[in-house]
Amino acid sequence: MSDKSSSDAQVIQLKQKLEAAISSRALLENDLKTQSSMLIEFIGKLTQTCKGQDKTLDNKLANLRSLLKKSAPLTDIEKQITFVSQLLQKHSSTNAANIKSLHTDFLSAGKALQKINGLPGDLRRDLRALIESAEDEKDAVVQYVPILNKLIAFYTMALASKVNANTDKSTNKSTQELPNPTAETSTIQPVNKAFIDKFSIILNELALSDINTKQLSTVKAKIKPDMSNDNLLDRFFEVFDVIVEDLKNERNTAKVFLSTLSETLSTVQSAVKTTLAVSAESGSKHEKLNIILQKQVGEMATEISNATSLSSIKNDINEKLKRIASTLQKKSEFEVEQNSLLQSQMKDMASKVEALQEESRTFEKRIQEQQARSMQDALTKLANRACFDDYYAKSLMKYHSKNFELVIVVLDLDDFKRINDTYGHTAGDKTLQVIANTLQKHIGENAFVARYGGEEFVLIMSHVNEEQLKQRLNTLRQHISRLPFKFKNDKVSITVSVGATHVNPQDNTHTAFERADEALYKAKAEGKNQVIYV
Repeated sequence: MSDKSSSDAQVIQLKQKLEAAISSRALLENDLKTQSSMLIEFIGKLTQTCKGQDKTLDNKLANLRSLLKKSAPLTDIEKQITFVSQLLQKHSSTNAANIKSLHTDFLSAGKALQKINGLPGDLRRDLRALIESAEDEKDAVVQYVPILNKLIAFYTMALASKVNANTDKSTNKSTQELPNPTAETSTIQPVNKAFIDKFSIILNELALSDINTKQLSTVKAKIKPDMSNDNLLDRFFEVFDVIVEDLKNERNTAKVFLSTLSETLSTVQSAVKTTLAVSAESGSKHEKLNIILQKQVGEMATEISNATSLSSIKNDINEKLKRIASTLQKKSEFEVEQNSLLQSQMKDMASKVEALQEESRTFEKRIQEQQARSMQDALTKLANRACFDDYYAKSLMKYHSKNFELVIVVLDLDDFKRINDTYGHTAGDKTLQVIANTLQKHIGENAFVARYGGEEFVLIMSHVNEEQLKQRLNTLRQHISRLPFKFKNDKVSITVSVGATHVNPQDNTHTAFERADEALYKAKAEGKNQVIYV
C-alpha cells in the first residue's frame, strides 16, 4: 500500500506541474494578445497620420490591421509590413520629385516675368530679389506658398502697370514714360502708392505664429505713404526674414515629429520581426519538449500495463517519473524565460509608442493652431473670407433643410481710403481693428462676423425678422459713427454703409450675397452712413 500511495502522490504532483505548465502557456498567450493589440493600435494611429496621401498606402495599412485582428500567419503579417515600408519610401521619393518640379516652375515663371519690357524699375528689382532669395530648392511644398503669393502679386502689379501705361497713352493725360527696365530707381523717388497698398494687403493676410506676427506688426508700422523705393525694398526683406524664420520653426517641428515617427516605426518593425523569430523558436522548442513528455508518459504507461505487480515496476516507474519531472521543469523554466523576454519587448515597444503619441499630440495641436490661423484674419482677428465662405455654405444648407430666418449683411467703411492717404496705413489698420472689435461686441447673438477684404465686413444672422434686423443694424451703425477716432490730433468720424437681405428658398450662395451687395452700393449712392434692406 505504501508503494501505491507513493505512486499516487507522484502522479498528483505530475498533474500539478502539468496544470502549472498549461497556466504559464495561457499567460504567455495573453501577453502575445496584448502585444498584438498594442501593435494594432499603433498601426491605426499611423493610418490616421498618413490618411489621404496615398490610396494604396491606406489600403495596405488597412490590410495590416485586418491581418493582426484575425491573428493571421506571421509570414503574411511580415510581408504586409514590408509592403508598407516600401510605400512609405516611395511616397518620400514622390514628394521630393514634386518639390523639384515646383521649384523649376517657380523659377521659370519668375524669369519669364523679368523678360517683359516696360516693367517699372522698382518692380523689376523686387522681382530679381525674390528670385535670388528662392534660388535654392526648399525642403517642403508649404515653403513655396509665400513666395508664390509674392510672385502672383508681382504679376498683378505688372499687369496694372501695363494697363495704366496704355490708358495714359490713349488719353494723352500723362507724358511720363515708363521707367527704363535696366535703370535703378532713385532712392528719393516715392514708391507707387498702389504697390504700398498691395504690400499692406499681403501683410494683413499673412498667418504666422504669434511671435512672428508681432515682428510682422513692427515691419508694418514702418510703411509710410511717402517712403522711398529703397525703404520699401528694405521692408520686403524684413518680411522675407520673418516668413523664413516662421517656416524654419514649422519645418523643424515637422522634422522632429517625422524623425520620431520613423524611428518608432523601425523599432516596432524590428520588434515584430524579433517576436516572430522568438515565437517560431519558442514553438519549435515547445513542440520538442511536448514530444519528449508524450514519449516519457507513453513509456511509463506501457510499463504499467505490462507489469504484474507494483514491486516489479517500482524502481523503473520512479526513474521515469523523475525524467518527466525534469522535462516539465525545463519546460517551465523555458516558458518563464520566454515570458520575461516578451514582457521586456512589450515594455520597450509601449515606451516608444507612448513617446510617439505624445509627439503626435503636440504636432496635432500645432496643426490645429495653424488651421485656426488660416481661417482667421491676421489684422482684425475676425474670421477671414475663407472661413466666411465655409460658414455661409453650411448655413445655407441648414436653411434649405430647416427653413428658418437667415440674413446676409455686407458692411463697408465710408471714405476709408481718405484715412490711409491722410494718416497712413497704421492708422487705417487701427481703424479696422476698432471697427472689428465694435462689431463683435454690439452685433448681438446669433451673428457670425468676418472680414471679407479691405474695409468690407460680412455678417450672417439667424432667427431675426426684418424689423429686428433693421433696428439692430441701425443701432450698430450709429454706435460706430460715435466712436472717438483721433489721428495726428485730428478728430475723425468714421461711418459705415450697410446692405442686408433675407435669404429666400430660391437663393444659392451667389444670389443672396449679390442682393446684399447691391443694397450696399445703393446705400453708398444715396449718401452713405445708412442701412438699405432689400
